[in-house]
Amino acid sequence: MRKVKVENPRYPHDIRIVRLVTGGWLSDEEEREVVIYEGCGRSYTDTTTTGDANVDTNKRKASIPVRFDEWPAAEEGTQTLIPMSGDILYVTKGNIREQWEVKDFEPDNNRSVVYGEMNRNLNMDE
Repeated sequence: MRKVKVENPRYPHDIRIVRLVTGGWLSDEEEREVVIYEGCGRSYTDTTTTGDANVDTNKRKASIPVRFDEWPAAEEGTQTLIPMSGDILYVTKGNIREQWEVKDFEPDNNRSVVYGEMNRNLNMDE
């Protein structure tokens, strides 16, 4: 029997998590993006789709190969930035790009799992 090597990397997707930050109500500072994470990961569905006649939403998860206690600080001497509810997660799976909102974040066996929700009617490019 002929052996065929199967390539199935653990983290095949490109993931980017950003937070939109604005200045205070008296500040002249423009809205800016702070990158929380950029690198490899695995994005997948949580098999729950809900909605009505107009909008379907899909529960999503992303596995990121960073231990919960090893997330880096944004800059030297600043606090650690971790994914938080309201952050936006962008994922590229081959030629498919998705965008979804982060809802939760937790540790899991030498990795971190990010939970989110994606509007199935918006933010999907092929």
